[in-house]
Amino acid sequence: MSRHYFDTVHRGFPVTVILGWDRPAAYFFLMIQKPAELIDDAMLVEDDDFLYSNLHEIDPFGHDLDYYREVLRHFQIVVPRSMFIQVERDMELNVGNRIVKHQPNGSFTEQWL
Repeated sequence: MSRHYFDTVHRGFPVTVILGWDRPAAYFFLMIQKPAELIDDAMLVEDDDFLYSNLHEIDPFGHDLDYYREVLRHFQIVVPRSMFIQVERDMELNVGNRIVKHQPNGSFTEQWL
């Protein structure tokens, strides 16, 4: 599975967006990690660790990247375009075991497990 991380702020709180490609199951995923004190009515599911997780969806495995762009818009979270470009590349090459940290300017660093 590839995991692309981006640290940002939502409503004044630090959050981490994790977008990726699950190679064994062949699906995209999105999670927005949050601090425990960030609980409000904008959340889709109350969870101690996540503001959003595709695993909370009725169909957690059937979404494309455009769907996740809309989820991020819902939360008013902007991520670098590089995240979506690189995750799509991961899907096309069926990449796994790739960890990528994205910066606001679109640059990124990666490591392979």
